[in-house]
Amino acid sequence: MTQEVQISSLKDASGYRLSDERQAKLLERELECVFCWTNRDGHPIGITQAYVYADGAFWMCTDEDRARAKAIRRDPRSSVVVFTARKSKTLSFKGTSEILTDRDTVMWFLREVARRYDPDDPQAQEAHVAAADHPGRIVIKFTPEKVTNAFDGGLARTGPSSRPTATDG
Repeated sequence: MTQEVQISSLKDASGYRLSDERQAKLLERELECVFCWTNRDGHPIGITQAYVYADGAFWMCTDEDRARAKAIRRDPRSSVVVFTARKSKTLSFKGTSEILTDRDTVMWFLREVARRYDPDDPQAQEAHVAAADHPGRIVIKFTPEKVTNAFDGGLARTGPSSRPTATDG
């Protein structure tokens, strides 16, 4: 007879904090985040985008004429959410963003994100960079100021088949 998996109360989720080690794994493994900013009217807007987490910051790419670039120039306050739905792990940050336009930074980002998507295929990496590199490309550097949520839903589950293991991330 198999023991039934149960979910503890989630009313107070503070006991289900994603550990620092699991936070690092989540940032390393996931390829996309939800980047959020506010528009001119103050409405929150979010978009899923590829990111590179390096030097304590999230690096993303867009075009200089996109709404998010204009919004960041107007108000740099923004947020980032990284999650893995199938493992119920979420990491959210608030912080500020800046626009970087120098060619070296843009090319570094394009190469790094291509490497993350196709780590074992240099030809695919080159194709990715060639397709994404065009005039007007900019990099958004989001610098977190505070972790606003670090939830590990796996910790709320009980039962032998649901206990987190060293390989869970």
